[in-house]
Amino acid sequence: MKSDFINIGLISKGRMMESAQKIFKKNKLKIYKKSGERDLFGYIKDKKFQNVRIWFLSPKEIIESVGTGVLDAGIGALDLLKNSEPNIQSRISIEKKYEFGQCQLCVLLPKFWLDTVNPTDLEEVSWEFFYKKKRLMRIATKFKLLTEQWCKSRGINMVEIIGSEGATEAAPRLGKADLVVDVATSFDTAKANNLKLLEDDGVILNSSAILCSNKNSIKKREVKKFVKLLSKN
Repeated sequence: MKSDFINIGLISKGRMMESAQKIFKKNKLKIYKKSGERDLFGYIKDKKFQNVRIWFLSPKEIIESVGTGVLDAGIGALDLLKNSEPNIQSRISIEKKYEFGQCQLCVLLPKFWLDTVNPTDLEEVSWEFFYKKKRLMRIATKFKLLTEQWCKSRGINMVEIIGSEGATEAAPRLGKADLVVDVATSFDTAKANNLKLLEDDGVILNSSAILCSNKNSIKKREVKKFVKLLSKN
């Protein structure tokens, strides 16, 4: 049960965690933990916000928890919101897009696919797989919903989308997939695994960190006030 707390999700580790915590610091909101650094809950050292409880979670957990109403608001990632189930997305409002956590969700192909530069070319390749290799072209990704939407909107239907939990860009080299859809910033990992960006229309989504709220929770005055404070930076 949520009791009377305002429950806010904060990324639990990595660079996004550091950037998210800076937002609190800029607003002079000092976070403390009652049971040491490993405690997954935090609180604000300010009498005005004694009823604010911070949940330290992964970006994906934050999106899901805001959508289900376990959290009133949280700092998550746009790509994970857009890839979440429709019933989760429908219950969430984006309050602010931050400048940190920027990346691109991209279609990444083997470098030797020299003549494949746009979705039309990719559709032709998928038919070649079907007729010549007697199987569907395989795409490995952690972003199945966004990948399905992109393929369908470009008329690329002869594909099998394979879920990936890690090392997605190594999937073609391991023989698990023919190409991948994954997030990239510098493209160094893609290059190291002999992958290239689909030149024309290969960026599915430009993502960044976001402040999001539960649509029902944001109607509450105290929640709205705290979210407004976080959205200033």
